[in-house]
Amino acid sequence: MPENNFNSIFPNHAVRDWEKVAQQELGNKDPWENLTKAKQGVMIKPYYDSTDAVIERKMHLAAAGWQNVPKVIVIDAKKANEEALTHLNAGADGIWFDIRQQVKVEVLLKKIELPFCFIYFSVKDDLLLSELADFIESKSMQEKAAGAFFRDTDAIIQNRFAQWKNFHPCGIMVKRNINIVDEIVDSLLTAVDIIEKLEQRNYSKEQAFRAIAFSISMDTDFFLSIAKIRALKNLWHTLQEAYQIENRIPAFIHAYAQPWVKEDFQPHGNMLCQSMAAMAAVTAGCHALTTEGETDGDKTMTRIARNVSLILNEESHLSKVNDPLAGSFYVDAITHQLAHEAWKKFQHA
Repeated sequence: MPENNFNSIFPNHAVRDWEKVAQQELGNKDPWENLTKAKQGVMIKPYYDSTDAVIERKMHLAAAGWQNVPKVIVIDAKKANEEALTHLNAGADGIWFDIRQQVKVEVLLKKIELPFCFIYFSVKDDLLLSELADFIESKSMQEKAAGAFFRDTDAIIQNRFAQWKNFHPCGIMVKRNINIVDEIVDSLLTAVDIIEKLEQRNYSKEQAFRAIAFSISMDTDFFLSIAKIRALKNLWHTLQEAYQIENRIPAFIHAYAQPWVKEDFQPHGNMLCQSMAAMAAVTAGCHALTTEGETDGDKTMTRIARNVSLILNEESHLSKVNDPLAGSFYVDAITHQLAHEAWKKFQHA
């Protein structure tokens, strides 16, 4: 077969060729003016090519896989413990405990082997948070425990956590915003505030950056969800440059998708949306992933949600690809746009 046979079958096309076809389909209207859209703070063009590609070289995209971390809502400690053990025995890598009220820590964590799983806590009560930390330290697990505390306040900033090497005590619950740029800026501003307070408590800059993790919500917009994570990871490196940290510390990203239930898409519309959100999260390079069932307490729905991550890992093999999005001009372009606009706004905040 001639070497140029591929090009003869699939000839190269330029943007001008697309413009002509698009203009005809639009009734001689300008395709750039009529098809370019503003969405969540980003301008989406109808056409991208290699001239739009901007490679964010500072971003950490190593394919180390991700943690499958189901969410357990904690109201009754005994029931939450049983649910957590069921998840762990069925293939989960860890648990995200969303603690809604005061519970006995020793009951909640009974039979959970901290050195062998990842553990995350969303907790509002300062006393309960201290009790969780006391329990982990009483078992001499502070150096082996891996996971994070996620809080809406900075009450977690304590000297005791400086030596918790594999744990992120200052997890940030990223507040969802209709404008992704503002969502990223708010995240960075919160992080900087925490870093400054940690430094006042004699944390080194490296310890301060390592103490922080981000919990980010994903939605049904596949590519913008990807770009949001990639832009934040990129700016996390840019922020470390500003702090003159030589050995860059990758942003730890926990991604989750809230249950999505709409009557028009039943049955199991949530399963499809959770799968899409999960694919976006792992291809963007998250470290931990939480998918939720459409009905809390429904064992079948919970199992399906947990298995989304398992299937993406074990059957789709997405963890085996270093950067599944390499070469996507569209993703590169919107990632750069988000990072550029967010950094500019962050500097003037």
